[in-house]
Amino acid sequence: MASQFELLVLGSGAGASAVYDNLTSSSFMLCHKGEPFCLVDLGLGVGQAVLQYFGCFPKQVIISHNHSDHAGDLPVVLRVELAQENKMRVICHANVAQRLKSSRIAEHLEQLSADELASWQALDDNQSVAIGHGLSIEFFPGVHSETSYGFVLTDDVGTKRLSYSADSTLCLSLYETLSQAEVFIMDARAQENRWHASFAEVKPWLTDKRYILGHGLTPEEAQRQYPDLPLLLAGQRIQF
Repeated sequence: MASQFELLVLGSGAGASAVYDNLTSSSFMLCHKGEPFCLVDLGLGVGQAVLQYFGCFPKQVIISHNHSDHAGDLPVVLRVELAQENKMRVICHANVAQRLKSSRIAEHLEQLSADELASWQALDDNQSVAIGHGLSIEFFPGVHSETSYGFVLTDDVGTKRLSYSADSTLCLSLYETLSQAEVFIMDARAQENRWHASFAEVKPWLTDKRYILGHGLTPEEAQRQYPDLPLLLAGQRIQF
């Protein structure tokens, strides 16, 4: 029986991809029976991709961390959606919420408070919250240059359906937790660096229904250079 849940990849760009390579930042939309209900990350270029694919924004967005390629479009979208009577729910770890409120949305704070701008669902460690259609989310810390959290989505019978590392090195405790999900999306770069896992490092984790996002490669580069890796690209759909 086909799952009623599906994600649509909106972008697979790395840190500077949206500005220098015209690649939408890494993001995906969660859908239930074809209808979008929650966006995952809202970095540079993602807002335009959401409008291109769906024509409007959902009522909630998950933010993994404050870097521009994961939250760069957030201030603009929150303000415009509020004016259109869609006060969005921002779901993130409490440590990320603090960063977003103090830094990312600072351009609005002389006119609106953070709580006026959005509804904040800030979770602590070992805390989960429902995001709709029987799914709940729990965050797990990664190791990155900015406070960053991956997450696991669990359904109402306790099955871990989907996990995402967000930006992180190959942190063993994070990967062991996230690999319990049926579908696991991991952030990785072609070359090893201080703050991201590399393709070589994640390769042992690439079993069935495991994918790589955040690689910053064009479709042509991905196919030519890494044809055997499960690199997610804009427009791809994955059931979970």
